[in-house]
Formats: sequence, C-alpha cells, structure tokens
Amino acid sequence: MYRAKMVDRRFKIAENKFSRLRKQFLRGELSREQFAESLRKLRLIDEEGKCWMIGAQTGKWYYYDGKAWVQSEPPEDKQDFIICPSCDGYNEPGSRICSNCGTVLVETSTKIVCLDCGSLIDHDLKTCPHCGAKIKRIEDEKSDEIIVRTVPAENKSEEPELWFLRSADHLSFLFFFGGLGIFLGVLFGLIIGSTEFFPQLVASLPSFLKEMQGKLVGGLVFSLLGGIFGFMTTAAFGFLLALLINASIYFFGGPGFQLEKSKRKLSRKK
Repeated sequence: MYRAKMVDRRFKIAENKFSRLRKQFLRGELSREQFAESLRKLRLIDEEGKCWMIGAQTGKWYYYDGKAWVQSEPPEDKQDFIICPSCDGYNEPGSRICSNCGTVLVETSTKIVCLDCGSLIDHDLKTCPHCGAKIKRIEDEKSDEIIVRTVPAENKSEEPELWFLRSADHLSFLFFFGGLGIFLGVLFGLIIGSTEFFPQLVASLPSFLKEMQGKLVGGLVFSLLGGIFGFMTTAAFGFLLALLINASIYFFGGPGFQLEKSKRKLSRKK
C-alpha cells in the first residue's frame, strides 16, 4: 500500500463532460457552434491563475501562457490517494477498504477493519459495534494461525436505487404497438367477416366486401384487412407516444423509479 497523486478532480470532471459532448457532436446532436460553446464553458483556472482548455480535436489539455496555448498535463490534486496493493486501484484519503476489490488498506496488529462498514474494531469482539456485522474466526491448519473476518449483519437494510427514464426508443414503441394492433385487427376482422355482427361498419364498405360477410372467405379477407389497418393505426400511435415522452423528458426531466430487492417465499402445495 502506498500513496500517490491524481489529476485534479475538476479536470477529471471536465474530461468526462468533454467525452459526452464529443459523442453528441459526432452523432449530430450538437452543431459545431454548440460544441465550441460547450467547450468554452469547460475552461478552468488553476491555483496559479493559469487558464486551461481542452482541445476539440486532440482531447488534450492546453494552458494559456499569455501569448499562445501550450499543450501540457493538467495539475495534480494536492490530496494523496491510497493505492491498493492488490489491484492498484485509487482510493480516497482515509479509506480503510479498497473500493474496487475490498482489500483491507489499514495496517494494524491491534485492530481489524470491519468489511461491512469499514470501521476499526477490536479483534476480540464478536460483533461490530457500529453496524452489527458478526466477526468470524477461522483457524488455518497449515500455519496454526487464526484469521479474523467479519460477516455482514443479517437483515441489514439496503437503500433503494433510484433509476431515471432518459428516453423512449421510437422503433421499439412502433413495433410493440404495431404488433398489438395486428393481433387486435385480425381478431376483430375475423369476427366481423365470419359473422353478421356490426352491420353499420360493413354498410360503408364496397359491395364485394359486403357479399363476403358471414362466409369463411369473408373471415379471412376481413382478418387480413383488419391486421393491416390495426398495424398502421397503432404503430403510428406508438411512434407519436414515444415522441411525446421524449419531449416531456426534454422539458421536465425523466421520471425516477426506486428499485429495491425483496425476497418472496414460495409456498409449495403438497
């Protein structure tokens, strides 16, 4: 385990925003002027007063020396980050457990780290006083050593995750509602064509279709026409519905959904 420097967080955040803006520009969602204006908003001033910007073509950082833009590496964060000895992952200062692989980052012989909440606790305790995790001792037969580990507390409440709807796919809505329209159109057309129900609807149709009503061939023809009509109307409805949802998300933001895990007991019938 050792400490290292990382790029200033403000510059990392700006790099992530630049990556998203560049993808939007390549997809045609942003014009060249909008892309350039967005990059100007990503300019940063470091502690020495230098102005930094990201190159639109290279994606590298440049600072202004008073005469020209000079390509250089962005400044480092003053905080020392902890490097995990197992996976070489970066962890926040003061971290006791690696956020990537779970390796204990605190070196101590008198206390252990609770793998459930990250608190330092005495190794002779049976449960963690902070989160209630059970402490398990495992004897190593090869080295005659006792390995102390913590087991997560049972029935520990988990915070539900919040998911947001970002956009509705036009094609999926079109085919879903179109397929539903085919099913309903075929069913409704089969009923009209093979029976003499709904005479008001058939009265406005051409005479050769009127003559088919109540016959087997009428059921087949009307079901075919009903499927085509049902697909066209419901597919158009689904496409317009997707446009309406995306417009609402654009102006008002996507709705959020809370997802949480739940266990259900299935009863077996004897």
